[in-house]
Amino acid sequence: MDLAKLLSLLQGAQEGSEYLDYAIQRVLFRMTKPVPLYTRSLDGAMLLVPEGWTLHRLGELSNCRGGTGGWVADIYRPQDAFIAFPSEGTAATAALALCTAAVRTRLGLAQQAEEPQQAQQRSAAT
Repeated sequence: MDLAKLLSLLQGAQEGSEYLDYAIQRVLFRMTKPVPLYTRSLDGAMLLVPEGWTLHRLGELSNCRGGTGGWVADIYRPQDAFIAFPSEGTAATAALALCTAAVRTRLGLAQQAEEPQQAQQRSAAT
C-alpha cells in the first residue's frame, strides 16, 4: 500500500478503526507494534503531522440544518507563505480529519521531492 491508497482509505472512512491504525503504521513507519490510535484519538493523529508543521484549524462543519457535516483539519508550515499542495482534510470525526490532512501533506511532500529527480532524469535522457 502507498500513501495515495492510504489517503483514499482515510477519506472514505466513517469512523476510526484498528485496521486503519495498522495501515497507517505500516505505510508511514514500517513498524508493527505498538500501534497508536491514530484514527481514534487526536493525540494519536497529531503524531502523523510532519515535523515542522502545525495544526492551523480543527473545526466541526455545519450541515446548515442545525447538525454537523463532519470535521475539517488544516495544517501548515509557519515559514511557508504558499503551500503548493493541499494540506487539509475533511472526515466524519476530528481524528480522521487530522489524519487525512497529515497523510495528504505527506503525500504532497513526497511528490514535491520526486519532481526534481524526475526532471533531472528527463534532461539526462535527452
